[in-house]
Amino acid sequence: MNSVAIPRRIPRFQLIGGRGEATRWRLLGSNNASLGLGTVDYRGGDECVAAVQWLCANLGRTRLELTHDHGIDWRWVLHAGHGSIAIASHAYGRRIEAKRGYERFAIAAGEAAESAVDGRITDWRTKYRLPG
Repeated sequence: MNSVAIPRRIPRFQLIGGRGEATRWRLLGSNNASLGLGTVDYRGGDECVAAVQWLCANLGRTRLELTHDHGIDWRWVLHAGHGSIAIASHAYGRRIEAKRGYERFAIAAGEAAESAVDGRITDWRTKYRLPG
């Protein structure tokens, strides 16, 4: 009996619709769960891909903040320079869970970096838009 190797899914970035005609990115884990979202609206896909490439190359130079969201939930926020560049895709019930969520994001970003550097980022702008 021949066994067929099933390709391993790897984390990947996607371009998604932002506010109006803007473009943002999100990072999906190997299980298709959204791990984090870009917070900056870009004018187009090329500008957004460049931002993802910068993030992958400079993740260690960013600053993590764990915030209390609405007095109940916790989120991680990633800062570069004077503003935020990424946020958790969902809220966490405890601070430690938010920190671990960021750690999963950072590992996945490292794994997705190769395809991001090559510019191989799926364009989901017509299929997935941020609410609002």
